[in-house]
Amino acid sequence: MTTLKASKRDLSVKAKKLRRDGYVTGNLLRHQESLPLLFSGQDAYQFIKENKEGSQVILDMEGGKISAILKTVDYNAMDKQILALDFQELVAGEKISTTVPIRLLNESILQDKIVEQEMEELHYKADPAHLIDHVDIDFQKFQEAKNILVKDLEIASNPDIELTTPSDAIIIHITERQAEPEEETAAEEA
Repeated sequence: MTTLKASKRDLSVKAKKLRRDGYVTGNLLRHQESLPLLFSGQDAYQFIKENKEGSQVILDMEGGKISAILKTVDYNAMDKQILALDFQELVAGEKISTTVPIRLLNESILQDKIVEQEMEELHYKADPAHLIDHVDIDFQKFQEAKNILVKDLEIASNPDIELTTPSDAIIIHITERQAEPEEETAAEEA
């Protein structure tokens, strides 16, 4: 699990000024309150390079270390600037709603087929002890499939995880690559 150094933000200083000075603002959601945070810009950019929304993190603060999950990243693509990082504190025994990215493995074995990915992440609820970093779809297991649905994945049968993405949702659609008709090829050559 990644560690990110954070400090409590002084709300009397505007976020815009902090960003100009090289900092990134954020919030830690805990129970019914929000704790304003401040991160060094360099630490925040390095963290975002390696982590996505739904990633678990240890926030290293003056008062100790807090286990959290990255909920949202507010990013300005025009200025290539992280505006804010929002986290939610993880508390044992309390389910949390989050997302998990889907990774495709061994896609090259389907070289004569077209793979269309309909979904890049799944939404689920789980206790902090059962959070996962990613879901893998290994095409060696699904070579003959035409569609891969949420219910086809191992995560769907995990009793510790409650999927909020519908079980009949299509993640991957696989079709045969069509050979070009000879007539069209001959017409193109002429």
